[in-house]
Amino acid sequence: MKNFYIFSKLVLFTVGFFLTMNATSQILEIISGDIITDPDSSVMVTATVTDTSGEAITDAKIQWNTEPGYLGKVTKEGWLIPNHPGEGYLIAKYKDYRDSVMLTVNGTPKNDDDDDMGDMEDEYPKVKIVPSSIRVEISDSVELRAFYIDSMGYKIDTTFTWSVEPMEIGMFPDSSVSMFYSADTAGSGIIIATLGELADTAKISVYETREKREKIKKEKEKENNKGKQLTIEPGDMMVYTGNEPIQYSAMYKTNGNKHQGAEFMWSVTDTTVASIDENGLLTLTGETGMTLVEAAYSSFEAAVELLVVDSTVDMDVNTISIRRVLPNGNELHPKYFKEGESYKIGGLPYPLNILNAGMLHFPYGCISEDVDIFMFIPEKYAEMDDDSTEVSFTEDIITGVKFSVVPSGSDTIVEPYYFNIPVELKLVYKQDLLDSLGVDPADLDVFFADNTGFVDVNGGVAMVDTARHRIYASIEHFSTIVVKEAKATTQVEDLEPEDDNYFNVYPNPFSAATNIEFYLDQNSDVQLMIYNMFGQQVKVLVDGELPKGKHKVRWSGNLQSGSQATTGIYLCRFIKNGEVSNVKRLIINR
Repeated sequence: MKNFYIFSKLVLFTVGFFLTMNATSQILEIISGDIITDPDSSVMVTATVTDTSGEAITDAKIQWNTEPGYLGKVTKEGWLIPNHPGEGYLIAKYKDYRDSVMLTVNGTPKNDDDDDMGDMEDEYPKVKIVPSSIRVEISDSVELRAFYIDSMGYKIDTTFTWSVEPMEIGMFPDSSVSMFYSADTAGSGIIIATLGELADTAKISVYETREKREKIKKEKEKENNKGKQLTIEPGDMMVYTGNEPIQYSAMYKTNGNKHQGAEFMWSVTDTTVASIDENGLLTLTGETGMTLVEAAYSSFEAAVELLVVDSTVDMDVNTISIRRVLPNGNELHPKYFKEGESYKIGGLPYPLNILNAGMLHFPYGCISEDVDIFMFIPEKYAEMDDDSTEVSFTEDIITGVKFSVVPSGSDTIVEPYYFNIPVELKLVYKQDLLDSLGVDPADLDVFFADNTGFVDVNGGVAMVDTARHRIYASIEHFSTIVVKEAKATTQVEDLEPEDDNYFNVYPNPFSAATNIEFYLDQNSDVQLMIYNMFGQQVKVLVDGELPKGKHKVRWSGNLQSGSQATTGIYLCRFIKNGEVSNVKRLIINR
């Protein structure tokens, strides 16, 4: 076909559903027009946002990025800082609206070893597919975009005919209108967009899912163990508080033959949720939460998840949406669910694929409003290589994720966003990475990462499943959450007492009493209250104005009525000048 090119200089895509431009009522406009600049200079860029009446929205928070990303970045102050010569787009985004202008950074364009026609001079009119190189897991889908560039160099949206070669690696459900490519089998090939006699291609690489790679790895491990296998029944499950005792059983096999006389050691990782006897009979305590049920025989161990929830709390159930955000700002199709449900992380593209096989459970009563949650790779601690599927972290972090929460009807991110009842989080770690770092999985813990360092979640009470390479924690708030070795962290006790973020509880867990310390940088109205896991207030420790300085409050585990609180999990909420400043999880062991 005529004018049949490979282009690799634009990346404007999302996985799932792409936020499309509004052609009929565009309210976002970049003022500067097309930009031509040099790598050693900077340009101030601005955009205007107007509502349907034509009035300017002065406080609109506009997101900027360049495509391809290596061309440069826009600072918070609005300065475009070029990084590398080349051609592409400067993109502004506000909610569902987008605008873009051509961006040219003078100099020799960035080389692309895979582009064997990169030195060919551009000819117009032509077709361009974005992106020009795609990596996708089997069963994932990608929304592609293509532009018709007219003889004057202006891009025009139109309809293309899409196809893939070879056909075995995927398909387009409707080649005449659909831009969604669905991957079927592993392999490589090209995607073609055709408009009359014009066409362009994009390279496509389809690889096995993380789950299948993990399955292959486990199969190799099983082979190395010479057919030895330990399993637990029932498997992962969710039950309600008040459920009858659960009888667990384990089976140990060698080369498919069951060991009839095997005696197993049973345990649970969180005794506040359940207890288990020597015969595998598990009894619930009445508390909600996540625990691992573990069985051990000889040097072999196995574990399954048990999630205990309460369906009677806060029957006004709220809606939650999770939107996964790629480093270039593109958002994947949101997932919707309700309180009381679990969100299983899976099918995500690079670099979010490191979160696949994770899980979030939002118990009933954990929120008091509908929320939109945006999930990111924490770029402050992550290094991503565009030429591979690997993400590496700095500061000894094994894995991590950043959550930003926007209450429904608001445009403002609340960070950190505190829950009424902790959310259960499961993250997956790589055993080979731990081996290379010389880190014992038992030393892993979950931490909040902020400007003061790394503060452990739940006083260092995290659960590690070494058999399936998972770590669990109950999360009081959403911000940046990372997994790393416990001994390499900055604990709360290490913070300066004069830090206004200082908030410490010790001992925790406790039996007789615990101390709650905090610092105020000025006279403040303070409420310090204790809640049970059903979100009910059971004790008011402080309610009034306190002077500047360090304060210590002692709680003896007594309720407002004067009676003693029972063994279990409680929340200590610290409110300063009307805003929730901190929430700590307290564990009473009597």
